[in-house]
Amino acid sequence: MKNVEQGRKEIEHELEMSIRRLFRTLRKGLNELYTDYIPSNEFAVLQTLSNHSPLMASEIANELKVSSSHITAVTDRLVKKGYIRRVRSDSDRRIVYLEITDEGRKIAGEMDEIKNEYFGNKFNHLSDEEMKTMIRFFTKLLD
Repeated sequence: MKNVEQGRKEIEHELEMSIRRLFRTLRKGLNELYTDYIPSNEFAVLQTLSNHSPLMASEIANELKVSSSHITAVTDRLVKKGYIRRVRSDSDRRIVYLEITDEGRKIAGEMDEIKNEYFGNKFNHLSDEEMKTMIRFFTKLLD
């Protein structure tokens, strides 16, 4: 029984290391492609606002599963670059929304095209069935 448990632990460790390598490799590859643009964490905020603008900082943090302080730092940089702006609520001046600017939407679109091409190249050797199987596995892990 101990050999079975030991074997299972080794497989779990190997799976963990494979997942870590995969995400590091993908993140590194994308960041190299984004060097002429903005860091990927700023792109994630722009992408979120591109799809759902305007949002409060807390809503972006929840969407991206990061801390509010992280979002504050990232949005401060994006405001300075002119990619997003802060807009106060008409009904409650204490509420501040973040919305993407035209320039931010342009950069997000260009970076989205780069991302889609990158993943298209990464996934081109996988069959549709292999990708569907991977989606099922990832969904199972996330549930």
